[in-house]
Amino acid sequence: MIGGFLTLLLAGIVALALLAKIVRVPYPVVFVLGGLALALIPGIPTIALDPNLVFLLFLPALIFGDGYTTDARAFMRYRRPIFSLAIGLVVCTSVVVALLTHWLAGLPLAAGFVLGGILSPTDAVATDAISEEVGLSRRVSAVIGGESLVNDASSLVIYRFAVIAVATGAFSLLAALVQFVYVVVAGVLVGAAGAWLIAKLLLTIRRKRIGDTVIAVSISLISPLAVYVPADAIGGSGVLAVLTAGVLLGRTAGVFDAETRIAAASVWNLVFFTFNGAAFVLIGLQLRGIVHGLAQYSAWTLIGWGLAVTLALIVVRFLWCFVVLYVPYKLSTRARAREGTVSWQAVVIVAFAGMRGIVSLAAALAIPATTAAGTPFPARDLILLLTFVVILVTLVGGGLTMPWLVRRLGPALQGDAGERERGLALARMRIAEAARDRLRALEGQLAGPGDWDVAARLQADFELRLAHAGAHLDGEPGTSDDAQEHETERRLWREAYAAERTALVGLRRRGEIGDDVYRELEWDIDLAESRWS
Repeated sequence: MIGGFLTLLLAGIVALALLAKIVRVPYPVVFVLGGLALALIPGIPTIALDPNLVFLLFLPALIFGDGYTTDARAFMRYRRPIFSLAIGLVVCTSVVVALLTHWLAGLPLAAGFVLGGILSPTDAVATDAISEEVGLSRRVSAVIGGESLVNDASSLVIYRFAVIAVATGAFSLLAALVQFVYVVVAGVLVGAAGAWLIAKLLLTIRRKRIGDTVIAVSISLISPLAVYVPADAIGGSGVLAVLTAGVLLGRTAGVFDAETRIAAASVWNLVFFTFNGAAFVLIGLQLRGIVHGLAQYSAWTLIGWGLAVTLALIVVRFLWCFVVLYVPYKLSTRARAREGTVSWQAVVIVAFAGMRGIVSLAAALAIPATTAAGTPFPARDLILLLTFVVILVTLVGGGLTMPWLVRRLGPALQGDAGERERGLALARMRIAEAARDRLRALEGQLAGPGDWDVAARLQADFELRLAHAGAHLDGEPGTSDDAQEHETERRLWREAYAAERTALVGLRRRGEIGDDVYRELEWDIDLAESRWS
């Protein structure tokens, strides 16, 4: 039974992802629609999930991955708008949602804050996919990405306190403030200590050559739980611990070799893909039971409440973005000097990027079924349904319309391709110079003419790279067709690798080489071809 369920679950995720590729929309959009479609199919069974397992399974890995890949320099440069969105807007959103649902649907205020904490974080996966598709400027992408990174942690801290207040039936503002400081400090310290220990372990394994790619990738997969569980055990924020560890390990050079980085990227992409798909499919399998538990309300009442909460989230976000992000740039020369000028078009896109997704869904699924007294958690089914409605409207609506909106608002949102190309050219020059100089320094250690010939060929290759990058940096004529040249070079290399692979298959088919030789050479070709992917 479990094996069949898992097979169907994974098959459904793959089918939805293929559909996303066919219709050319971010796959989270198709996943949420697929979850809704599952709920409408008669006879689909309701799946009961352990809330603690959901939280441990989904959130640590997702937040760790976001932290690991964040651009720390851009984050620090745009920290003012990022933190105003990720902390100030999160608190404001939680308050508005709590008061609105208390007035509209009669939710207890504590339960309303649970919903507010759930709906505060934005979805990084969808916004990243859209940013790449339309080519947003570095500033806009950094603010949106930085916000989704930090607001995961800040909103889940609010969520945690609200769940405790509902589950225990007691709440003290002073005690909550003291505990909040402890939760934050403990979480950050555990994350920093965990990152240091993990980095030491990986570096020791590399230095002593006692590990391999599989072991290193496995350690990276275990790392989120390795810091989350201890932080949570001492009452700290496991989410902040995971976030801190991810950011610090992402800035620690040398913990992985090239082969491990290639493998780890593929494995982590698979993890994100599977978790996103599984979360939406699982909520679809629970929606029928959730709706059944809300039989006292009419369908139109529930839809109306969901749309009202969604509209409130959108309005609050737009007002916050213009009042807190746009107005200070008009009034503060210091802000303009540090972060540059900002256009109203950019503020519109940041406001429009308030899509909710996997983090909100995982947090909603993790709400405990009962309180400490053993009674059902107040309005749990209603919170789950409202969360799904908000995700459905913001993710599908925003995911489908944001690319169109970016193109309509014009070039003020597009990245500076020239600045990026100059940065790439400068970096290529510096690393090529370092490699060439190192080869020259090693010439005295070479054994003879054969070694010198090899070194000369390598130096010539780096000299060619230096000349090419220098021409781009200086803007010399003749470099404008570089993209076409790279595309031609990419096509020719792929043709060459395809010919190598065909020849290799023929050698194995004719029995001239064994499978061990075949796999080793296939791996070499794959690594070389991955450079042109």
